[in-house]
Amino acid sequence: MLDTLLLAGLFVVAIGVIVALSLFWPRPRIVKEYERGLRFRKGCLKEEVGPGRYWLRPRIDELVKVDSRRQQLIVSGQEVLTADRVPLKVSLVAEYLVVNPTMALTEIDEYGAALYSRLQLCLREVVAAKELDEALAERGEIGTAILQLAGEEVSGIGLSLRSVQVRDFMMGAGLRGAYSDVILARQQGLAALERARGESAALRNLANSAELLERHPGIAQLRLLQAVESSSGHRIVIALDPERGRKTTLDVTSEGEV
Repeated sequence: MLDTLLLAGLFVVAIGVIVALSLFWPRPRIVKEYERGLRFRKGCLKEEVGPGRYWLRPRIDELVKVDSRRQQLIVSGQEVLTADRVPLKVSLVAEYLVVNPTMALTEIDEYGAALYSRLQLCLREVVAAKELDEALAERGEIGTAILQLAGEEVSGIGLSLRSVQVRDFMMGAGLRGAYSDVILARQQGLAALERARGESAALRNLANSAELLERHPGIAQLRLLQAVESSSGHRIVIALDPERGRKTTLDVTSEGEV
């Protein structure tokens, strides 16, 4: 009976030791090359660690890992108004790095959500300062302006904003049709203006030619000789005396002789 009690006691002790070891024995955690870790002890931040293996005691130590690679954030279509009160839906693509894990995890709750919100506000601010045509023509400049505005603020939470680009400009179906009509009318107006300029230039040249012939009658004779020389098999009728109505008819043979 005593031996049985002794064995039971040893068994209970062994079970207790195993449970204690399982609860408090240090366990390994690995931080990869592209990660950084924050080591907490009893809830207090102890240090920032780099790649490697670390032994942590359960219920006492904690290791929070942060990805230090370049990450991409997509800001889905945002309803914004241009300076001329035209509604647009604009989406962005941003790339950023976590350069200070301690600030990113301790200064703000969710640094990704904070960056998303800041990009939304900057997008509205930048687009609201431009008219529709200007916004469509300067898509690259919109991204650069947002990068400058948001980059300074997110640096205060341990992030580095590397690039911001406009992904899409979207307009409603009715607005797209109206804008297409405006563009078509504008192009037709430019074409009509170019035709009018061409006709005006042609009339101006004719007027200059008539004035030149009036001042120098000999030019008409020279042009006549050039026409006769370059023509063959044609009949050329020239009024030599417009006041009397007399005409002279020249027959040009195939060899170019009169």
